[in-house]
Amino acid sequence: MSWNDQLWDKATQFGTEAKSLLDQGYNQAQRRLEVATNRRVCIGITGLSKSGKTTFITSLINQLLHFDRANLSGFSPFVDNRIISVKQLPLDGDLFPPFSYDDFYQTIASSEPAWPTPTQAISGCLLEVRMRHHGRTLNPLRGDEFTLKVEIRDYPGEWLLDLPMLKMTYRDWCKQCLAQYSTEPRHHLLGELFSDLQGLDPFAQADLATLEALNDRFKIFLKDCKSHENSLGFIQPGRFLIPGDAEDDLAFGYVPLLMLGQCSEEDLKRASPDSYYKINLDRYNRYIDVFVHPFFNEFFSGIDRQLVLVDVIQALYGGSAYMDDLREAINRIGKCFAYGRGSVLDHLFSPKVDKVIYVATKIDQVIADDHQSVRQLLASIVRKSQQDITHRRAETVIEASSAVRSSSYFHYQGANAIKGNGVDGKEHKYINPSIPNKIPEGDTDWERLSGFHSPLLRPPSGLSCRNQDVIPHVRLDSVLQYVIGDKCQ
Repeated sequence: MSWNDQLWDKATQFGTEAKSLLDQGYNQAQRRLEVATNRRVCIGITGLSKSGKTTFITSLINQLLHFDRANLSGFSPFVDNRIISVKQLPLDGDLFPPFSYDDFYQTIASSEPAWPTPTQAISGCLLEVRMRHHGRTLNPLRGDEFTLKVEIRDYPGEWLLDLPMLKMTYRDWCKQCLAQYSTEPRHHLLGELFSDLQGLDPFAQADLATLEALNDRFKIFLKDCKSHENSLGFIQPGRFLIPGDAEDDLAFGYVPLLMLGQCSEEDLKRASPDSYYKINLDRYNRYIDVFVHPFFNEFFSGIDRQLVLVDVIQALYGGSAYMDDLREAINRIGKCFAYGRGSVLDHLFSPKVDKVIYVATKIDQVIADDHQSVRQLLASIVRKSQQDITHRRAETVIEASSAVRSSSYFHYQGANAIKGNGVDGKEHKYINPSIPNKIPEGDTDWERLSGFHSPLLRPPSGLSCRNQDVIPHVRLDSVLQYVIGDKCQ
């Protein structure tokens, strides 16, 4: 290839990259302008593992796409008959891979209904909602109709748990691990690994084969924390569970040194480069720099509204330790975001989350009489986080919902009960324990709940994907009202 040809190729490549950067800048500027003028809202679906994010997003999209047949009596634009049409669009500038709505909907509405596979990577979708203005207007320049773009972002809940690590040194994280692993149920799940990690000398020359073996056992422990009958809520590092398409043996190759908290900062500074401490420190920092920082900066920048999904019922049946673990996770995560209301300029240059909706999911697992108690219980769980967010001038709301209603109510043995088809192919009938309206305190209250587990139900039969049937839900319309109702004027 001649020198001129090489120069031309370089110039062409530079022009392509420059155009791509300009397009990205234009798309970002257009998005923020739409947000500032209340014609776009970006919703971050925040939730821990097994809170049902994928199913929740699928049903939310389904209700809006088929608004003319959906049960949305709590959503004001539907009640006022102002929605004209809803269309699904690709995300601007290929910001994230598309959320696989069609596949997930087909899974739910098939002849053999099943739950969508859990989220394994970042994705997003964009809905364009065309509607009429609310009430009459005296502004001759404003038309009768307007368009609201609703952007929804999804990601693995496990990755969310890494965000508190952004403000933690490796030493801080090791001290946190020691505190967590010294109590049940983690201490039991760790087994001999606890003493092995505790006995590892931070200043000893590292044996890489030993470190690799400990790392493998540590990852198994993290999976046990998640797959346990009542999954723990606060599991770090979260990406060790779901790495996505990441391939980085060094960033994923560290373990907590449980005795590190007893070492002075001066001693740590003098540690040799090949010590267990320095090697784990380097790998921990690499993990934060390569994965956690980019995830936070790319995914959470520009989010205006936050939906925090919480599986309250699972945590309640798990017992006191699981409930405390869930509360700790929610409190820690809440400190990672920028909250507050702002001016138009703030929306353009310094976007913040101005509303947080906490949603207790899967309330079809308990009878209708207990729905209000679930809502109040969730309020108790998130109270500390809610107070902090409210202090930062963001609005907070508590709700309870089921994105897919899988059960029905009937009278059984003199009491209200629940029935539904289980994933095991059998019909299940049960009476759930009465749900407390606040976190239980005494052993007697917890013993009343211990040992009960809701059977895992599958989505309802009879939905037709070919006929685009609407997914039945519980109070998803109220959630929609809280999230975007004020943008629909």
